[in-house]
Amino acid sequence: MKIIKILSIIALSSSVAGCESYLEKTPASDVDDAQVFSSYRNFQGYLDVLYGDGLIVYHVQAYTSSFDFADDVDCNRDFPAGYNIPRGNYMWIHSNLDQNPFVTTNQSAHFGLWDQGWANIRTCNFGLANLDMLTNATPEESNRLKGQMLFFRAWNHFEIAKYWGGLPYVTDAFSPETDMKFPRLSFKETLMKIVNDLTEAAELLPEAWENPSIHMGRVTKGAALALKSRALLYAASPLTSKLETENAIYDTELCKQAAQAAYEVIKLANKGIYSLVPWSDYAYQFADCRPIATTKAVYTAETIFAKIKPGTAIGSSQVLNFGIGRLHNSGRFGGNSVVTSPTANFVDLYETATGYAIADAPSGDYNPLIPWAKRDPRLWKTILVDGVKWVDNPVGIPLAESYVQLYTNVGGSAAVGLDRGSAASPQSKTGYLIRKYIPFKVNNKEGGAGGAEYNSFRFNCPYIRLAEMYLNFAEAVNEAYGPTVSPTDFDAQGLTALEAINILHRRVKLPVSEDLTAAEQVYGNESLPDVRPQYYASKEIFRDRIRNERSVELAFEGQRFVDLRRWYLSHLPQYKRRYEHQFNQEHSVCNETLLFEGQFEEGKHYWFPFKRSLVNQYEDFKQNQGW
Repeated sequence: MKIIKILSIIALSSSVAGCESYLEKTPASDVDDAQVFSSYRNFQGYLDVLYGDGLIVYHVQAYTSSFDFADDVDCNRDFPAGYNIPRGNYMWIHSNLDQNPFVTTNQSAHFGLWDQGWANIRTCNFGLANLDMLTNATPEESNRLKGQMLFFRAWNHFEIAKYWGGLPYVTDAFSPETDMKFPRLSFKETLMKIVNDLTEAAELLPEAWENPSIHMGRVTKGAALALKSRALLYAASPLTSKLETENAIYDTELCKQAAQAAYEVIKLANKGIYSLVPWSDYAYQFADCRPIATTKAVYTAETIFAKIKPGTAIGSSQVLNFGIGRLHNSGRFGGNSVVTSPTANFVDLYETATGYAIADAPSGDYNPLIPWAKRDPRLWKTILVDGVKWVDNPVGIPLAESYVQLYTNVGGSAAVGLDRGSAASPQSKTGYLIRKYIPFKVNNKEGGAGGAEYNSFRFNCPYIRLAEMYLNFAEAVNEAYGPTVSPTDFDAQGLTALEAINILHRRVKLPVSEDLTAAEQVYGNESLPDVRPQYYASKEIFRDRIRNERSVELAFEGQRFVDLRRWYLSHLPQYKRRYEHQFNQEHSVCNETLLFEGQFEEGKHYWFPFKRSLVNQYEDFKQNQGW
């Protein structure tokens, strides 16, 4: 991405902290507005701040580890968000100042959803207010600028609203005389404002930018439609209906709209704008340790919208900070003392390789003593399990220590694996590690002090990718039409909810011969089976399988916490409990044991609290229930 550095960027994207400080000027703010807004090149440079660190926060970052705070993970230390949010300590977001994903921290490199989101909205509104100053541009260029601003205004409102609920939808660049006492909209009203901006943005933005190597990461028509689909699905979901009507049910009319928006993106894929990457490249959507000359950015044909950093040099190139390797990795392989681990109950969501939920699996299809064997291969791509060889070329350590050790002392065994959590050496608490963002050989044992992979691997967490559009389509169509009926309100070319899920299944290839010690399996041409008939016998039955598929496909991409909330499930006991697998070195014993039950009160924890100083400013800005 080409970043044009203009002094006025700093001045015109003034930070909105609460509702008051957006008018503060910086020393650079005397640059004349006409210098910024009269030419396309300079105007685009003004907007490029939205693509850099101004794009709120990484969905995967240090001490946050991810935006996954639901039943899918547990954290071994008590100070990160991954520990506090699951335990109901939402006030942590206003008291913690160390790498906080929700408010701007005392570390200038990390921006929070609340503060930076409002600053980004201010940037968009100021640009829209000055769009008439653009004289040196074609109509197409003007449309692109306006489309980007509408998209990012919607994106930032959406990112804040999905955690805090309904908001004032800010569309003006305020003057000092503006009365800032805006009432909060309902969550549904906020989402529909977002949808309106995205509808217009989709009409203005290109399907693809020319010169992809320069414009990689810029928002497109597909990004606007994809986010529109997500916003409509949230508006149609049970939580929103519960807030509006007291009935936690789907709004089928909004489901139809969500399905159509998702299908518009699928049509772009049918034109070749996007594509599901082949199984052989699946892992490269998230992390890559191939030589930097091969690919600077972790960005595939499946990516619709993701954060891209500008530059060319390793460490500041089109990559994200590889510090995550110190978080998801065991400390023994170069990680640090903070480890976020997949729960046993999340591992249980993966189907068998024969397409059964493990509760329904025939004898021999599932081995409860080795729960990761003979499963959906996405488990192997996403979760690091016991016994896998993780150091390809060990130097200075015994060969046995190049393997992952997540066993513990149960069943008469005295041995505890070196990567298993303990009071003395906190590592995995659950019996598993996240591997989605850490390629094989990313460790500090390879070649001695750590090879090239450990020191320069790249990772990314896509904000939106094509697989989600099939999932959005499936969920919305199932609720509006059923599992096997193609939409009748628009032409989906016969695509059904069932077929959308089967398309994702067919991408996944089964191993030729599963080797439980190999870091990389050898895959053949046989795919994960299509959904079995027993799982789409009714809309209600298939609903559970779609939700399961969504959780597995989008694992550790910041989706499950918000999905469980919009499905209005988070307060139910089964979704508050986190389990570990305790197994011995011989794998002759495996117990599923409760780690803890999270704190999630129905009338309180569906929304984050606003800072008390904000809600005390005026009566119409109400605090969320329970806080």
